[in-house]
Amino acid sequence: MEMQMDWSYVGAVVISGLVIVFVALTLLIAAVWIMGKIFTALKSGKSGKGGKIAEAAAPAPQLKKEAAPVSQDCEDDSEIIAVIAAAVAAMSEEMGQPLRIRSIKRAGGASVGNSWARAARSENTRAF
Repeated sequence: MEMQMDWSYVGAVVISGLVIVFVALTLLIAAVWIMGKIFTALKSGKSGKGGKIAEAAAPAPQLKKEAAPVSQDCEDDSEIIAVIAAAVAAMSEEMGQPLRIRSIKRAGGASVGNSWARAARSENTRAF
């Protein structure tokens, strides 16, 4: 009870399958491209026209010239900056070449304390 298939039938099935898959992919690409254009137009329409009209209609806010109270965080930041500067100065003397601090930025964001992000970062940066 062995069935024999005609090679022309097999070729027709394979070619029609490939054509259907590529036509479907082309339609998906076109749909995503059109949706991107629509959402870009909606986004620029909302922020572009509405924002300028609201800006022109609203009066300019009056700025107060009162000094903001110094918080405890500012004092802690200056102490941290002093410690960093001292460490850089010590390294500069040890290395024998002048080093400069160009900027100090606080590391922030959700990924700093997030254990999943730390695990992913260590996984992706580990040596092979």
